[in-house]
Amino acid sequence: MPASTGSTGVYTSPYAASGRWLRGNVHMHQYCCGHFDLGLSGLLYRLLGYDFVAITDHNQAHRPDAIQRWAEVAGLMIVPGEENGLSDHIIELGVHDVTPTLSDDYGERVRALRAAGGFVIGCHPQEYGARGEAQIRQAADELHAVEIYNALREARGTDEDRNIALWDEILSQGKQLWAVAGDDFHQSMIGPAQGWVQVQVPVDCDVTWPLIVDQLKAGAFYASTYPRFETIALADGLLTVVADNRTQQLRVIGEGGTERFSGSGSRLTWTVEDVGCYFRVEAESGRKRAWSQPFYRG
Repeated sequence: MPASTGSTGVYTSPYAASGRWLRGNVHMHQYCCGHFDLGLSGLLYRLLGYDFVAITDHNQAHRPDAIQRWAEVAGLMIVPGEENGLSDHIIELGVHDVTPTLSDDYGERVRALRAAGGFVIGCHPQEYGARGEAQIRQAADELHAVEIYNALREARGTDEDRNIALWDEILSQGKQLWAVAGDDFHQSMIGPAQGWVQVQVPVDCDVTWPLIVDQLKAGAFYASTYPRFETIALADGLLTVVADNRTQQLRVIGEGGTERFSGSGSRLTWTVEDVGCYFRVEAESGRKRAWSQPFYRG
């Protein structure tokens, strides 16, 4: 990761210079609340401009031949995975088999899933209330990411904004945790393209699902419910952010979830100051948001 020296501190960027971003849904189901073949739902996502989707059925992973068949029918990349647990769900991406765990304990399951090599996400904590938040706090050192926006849960009435406060609380303790947004697509229960990630990849490379998983682990992505970042660059103490022209405001958020700098419109430049153990960028378009990953202080 490239590092940049601010006026009073050093922060590390998860982003490279590439302007190639791949749109993906990291939370969707085929065998849940009925059957909707991934060849059909994948095709729907491709027509909506997605480059990849991850299949995360409950406690069920799919073999390579099935993943390949669906990918060919849908015409987009499919990342294998599963959503682990009878409750207190955890996603692992990049696996063709359900990782065995010794118990239902949340922390033990997170550690087992991470040891198996996948990208590990703590799912929809607001569904579980105070218990869900406590589990994310306790497992933050082992999780790769937390789901800060889940479209299905928002439709059911959970306060997804509370996930942002939880994320900032964890980051302010000096812990490192990425953030994702997803549809949690369940056929007729929720429509597509409400929450997604944009993964940054090199301009000239063959994209494979293992590359997607590696970039997610590295934090080379952002989460969104509408706005899009085109450039997120940190060099020589200067942060430069360019978003799509529908973005109305850009905000730099520092330790404690406090706004440290902002600008109207779709462009922002900020001479980096010491704002604590991290900062991140939010883009606003009406009520919709996009969230960069944290820039951690070295």
